[in-house]
Amino acid sequence: MTHPILPYMPAVFIPVSNLKRSTEWYADLLELPIVPKQDGGAIYYFNFDGTDLILDSNAWGFPPTIMFDTQNIDESRAFCETHPNGFITDVQRFNDVAFFNINSNMVCQAHRAPEPDQPQPAHAQLSRISRVIIHAENLQDSVEWYETFLQRKIETDPWTKELPLIRMDRGAHVLIDDNRLSQSPRVFYDRMQLEFRVNPIAVIETQDIEAALDFVRSKGAKDGGIEARLGVRFFTFYDPDGNGLMVCENN
Repeated sequence: MTHPILPYMPAVFIPVSNLKRSTEWYADLLELPIVPKQDGGAIYYFNFDGTDLILDSNAWGFPPTIMFDTQNIDESRAFCETHPNGFITDVQRFNDVAFFNINSNMVCQAHRAPEPDQPQPAHAQLSRISRVIIHAENLQDSVEWYETFLQRKIETDPWTKELPLIRMDRGAHVLIDDNRLSQSPRVFYDRMQLEFRVNPIAVIETQDIEAALDFVRSKGAKDGGIEARLGVRFFTFYDPDGNGLMVCENN
């Protein structure tokens, strides 16, 4: 029987406090026009070669959320009821989409357009989102949870040669980091009265790390400079709300 949660992350939700400001900031960063049809009221999405970024003002005050795909929302919800969780919501149903949340993940059934034969060209310096990061407090617990959630086996990330990775069929892969790579502090969320390690949210590939850093700085983004860890050269930059994205050199 096919597992109802598919090995594909269509998008990552980034919580923002001011949607207009953040939309303009990311549009300038990615050098993309602002398209009215991509404005969903309290959200705005940027197509990003396989796994999109969704700016979400509804989620401000909560951690980022990873969207996973499904073709059967009810079977996915029934499976998740049997899977250990801190919380799980009821299914929300609309005309063209149905979804529920489990922990920091969303499972979504939507009418998605087929992938184009000629996909949108990648950005010259920020080419694609290649990994979405799970920040693990306990590495083995996170590995076991996501292996069962996706019914996929862990492999070793070919970039770091150390961290666990779950390979998706398309889009970004799941990278589980126990802070050996990120080395980031926790963030306190007032609405939950809890703190989590959430940055960086995802990894963007580049062919030239120095040129990518110069480009991001030219857009006024704050960054921590180029670092080298676990055999990877990277830098992390931050949007106006402090959401972090890592840029890694693809060797």
